Amino acid sequence: MLRSDARQNRMLLLDAACDLIAEVGTDEISARDIADRAGVSSATLYRHFPSKQALVDTISVDRWERMSEWARGSRSRPAVFDIALVLDRFSRLVSDDAQFIQAAGLKVGATPAAIAPVRAVFDARFEELWNTARASGAVRRWADPRDAVELVGSIRNTERRTPMLATIVGGFVAPQLDVERLLRAAHHPR
Repeated sequence: MLRSDARQNRMLLLDAACDLIAEVGTDEISARDIADRAGVSSATLYRHFPSKQALVDTISVDRWERMSEWARGSRSRPAVFDIALVLDRFSRLVSDDAQFIQAAGLKVGATPAAIAPVRAVFDARFEELWNTARASGAVRRWADPRDAVELVGSIRNTERRTPMLATIVGGFVAPQLDVERLLRAAHHPR
């Protein structure tokens, strides 16, 4: 477990790298540029990350770790709500980071090796949520959780994010569910 100052420096570095890569691309920045943007020394950067590429990979790993936590579900509300919450949060991540994703050369459905283990944890947890929702009749029996994640992961337009998400969710939830109400509740969880 990292000390609070080390944890803060790590997050500053991740945020700075994400911002810089989105602005100018991975080839145009150095580790020093990232450290300067984060307000830390290069030595601090290298204490956390052995290379610039490791830092770039960690940005994506960090996002999938958050996704894995969200996919645990609450167990105190219907699983379909947790599915909508995960997909809403994921769509915000990818639409907010669209420039980073493009500049870093990341592709929907193509998982770099560093991301694969944490993505596997997410996939298992999300599938468990999905199967619980399917068993309750809230998700159409033919719908596949991988399709929902891949489609939501392709949303890049922040202005169109909400209607695009509603279209995707409307495609897999049972007809008796009110998609707009479900997404409003997901956007404002208690």
